[in-house]
Amino acid sequence: MKKLCLIGISLVLLILSGCSKVQVSQDYNTGMQFPELKSYSWKQPKFSENADARINNPLLHKRFRETIDRVMAQKGFVQSQNNDFLVTYDFSIRTKIQSSPVSTGFGFGVGSYRRFGGIGFDTGADIRQYDMAILVIDIYDNTSNTLIWRGTGSEIYGSHPSPEDNVAMVNRLVEAILAQFPPK
Repeated sequence: MKKLCLIGISLVLLILSGCSKVQVSQDYNTGMQFPELKSYSWKQPKFSENADARINNPLLHKRFRETIDRVMAQKGFVQSQNNDFLVTYDFSIRTKIQSSPVSTGFGFGVGSYRRFGGIGFDTGADIRQYDMAILVIDIYDNTSNTLIWRGTGSEIYGSHPSPEDNVAMVNRLVEAILAQFPPK
């Protein structure tokens, strides 16, 4: 009985671990020797003059830097003036539209005790608008200043997130993206 319960708990945990909200991808220079990289410093990000207050938020950008520094330190990289590579990032929010195929429905009902019944017919598609938060982390070679690795992550962005929601989103995005760095 204990064995069956342990198997059931393991299956539930396995299913839940596959339900990550963050979609990630990476691209990198296949000729680069990533194991030789040990230290980094920051390359100044190119912040656009964006009117969207959700993007143009110094508190959010501070969280991105701190979280990237924390994850890089956990991976054994040190921040140094004598660096092997440069790190920068870009954050954006894009509005997306999702629609479902057109569906139809038909239903009818009858009343009891000589009451009225009804017939219904419905057709239409569900259309949903949502915001997608997209974080791109770039790694540049320090000597040639060329891009050697790019990680991208995205997730649905809430309409009015609290500071705690923003911290959680930053942590999820940065950790999921940098889990791919350095490439195997």
